[in-house]
Amino acid sequence: MKPTQESVHIPAFRRALPRALGVLVAGLALAASAQSPSPSPGPSPKSVNQLKAFFQQNCIRCHGADGSAHNAEGKKLSGLDFTKAARDFSALNGPAADREIRAMVHAIQKGLFFGLSMPAWKDQLSEEDSTLMVREVLLKAEPGKPIQPQPETGGGKPR
Repeated sequence: MKPTQESVHIPAFRRALPRALGVLVAGLALAASAQSPSPSPGPSPKSVNQLKAFFQQNCIRCHGADGSAHNAEGKKLSGLDFTKAARDFSALNGPAADREIRAMVHAIQKGLFFGLSMPAWKDQLSEEDSTLMVREVLLKAEPGKPIQPQPETGGGKPR
């Protein structure tokens, strides 16, 4: 009996099925591991002073000491000018203001351009910390005034 075209293709399909299932299972396992909770970003919530110190340690390179991004790296990487953003933001209110804050928090948490333009800080800052950073540090940036923590004074930590 001469094999038909259908009977020739079935064995090839059956040989490929285990490999395809293996790839599918591996892909599902990888996706599940990527969705596992990330390590806690440390003590939270952070104070405004701690967030200003974080900015000094991690953000000045691209955004400049005052947040204006007028330094060489900031211009090269097109770092956001927070002093201009603060001026522009003052004209917004309601849903538009909330949307801008959420966009900035998202950029801090997730990074930009797969971490190539800006790294993700979700392992160091909680979403609450990132929101406080946007509201109380970045959107209060002023040209020529460095973003830096205030000296601690005896009684407690300033917020």
